[in-house]
Amino acid sequence: MIFDLGFIKIDIGWLITFFSGALFTLILVTLWYLVAVLKSLNKDMKRNKVQEEDIDELEIKWLINDAHKLFKQKDVRDSVGYGQHLLNVSLELGNDIATKFYPRSKYPYLELSLDESLVLLRYVSNRFDELLNKPILKMFKGLTLRRLITLNDAKVKLDNNLLVKATNKFKVNEIFKQTMLVLNVVNPIYWFRRLVLDNVTQVIMIKLGLVVISLTGEETYKIYSKKVFNQDKELNSGIEEIYKDIENSLKEDKDQHEET
Repeated sequence: MIFDLGFIKIDIGWLITFFSGALFTLILVTLWYLVAVLKSLNKDMKRNKVQEEDIDELEIKWLINDAHKLFKQKDVRDSVGYGQHLLNVSLELGNDIATKFYPRSKYPYLELSLDESLVLLRYVSNRFDELLNKPILKMFKGLTLRRLITLNDAKVKLDNNLLVKATNKFKVNEIFKQTMLVLNVVNPIYWFRRLVLDNVTQVIMIKLGLVVISLTGEETYKIYSKKVFNQDKELNSGIEEIYKDIENSLKEDKDQHEET
């Protein structure tokens, strides 16, 4: 069909063919663009292979043990603070493990994708929660890490108090231990020190810090080695042994107070 407008003739069939071709071309270009974008996104989401795959698990255990020794340094822990020291040691351990797998990377700890980072945090949190579900440690389950840090800092300040130092030096606590026992039963300060600032509790807090470091090391190793996505292979850094030490410490403390 042709329209004659006098100064121009319009072929409707040609127009339909032209616009159909243009529309088809636009659809093809759009589809090609979408495929290119999706392919690019999929490529970005793929986990990059580590630069070094031949990592001996024993090397990771050595790094974890070194981190334990660093965290146990009381002078550094007291000066920096329990929480900050724990965070510093854990981050340094994570970076050391990452460097094993990405020795040529300027920022090895940034080689994880977002989803891998979330998996790492979830795994550490879940495993620590599982540990606190054990019967002997349920008393700590209601305490937040912030609360534990606050209580530890209070212990450090109390120990550094000149009056407390003098009291400990002259064994005043031992002299009044038996005579003040009845009064202590109704003394909230006594219970605060007994339940929170007790030496056994401090030992347990240190061991819990070691557990956090071990969990961080184990899960970081699994994430960076990609083993967590391929097979269920555990790295034993001695967490169960630490738990048994905590259990024994609590039992010994309980027996001592039952005797008194």
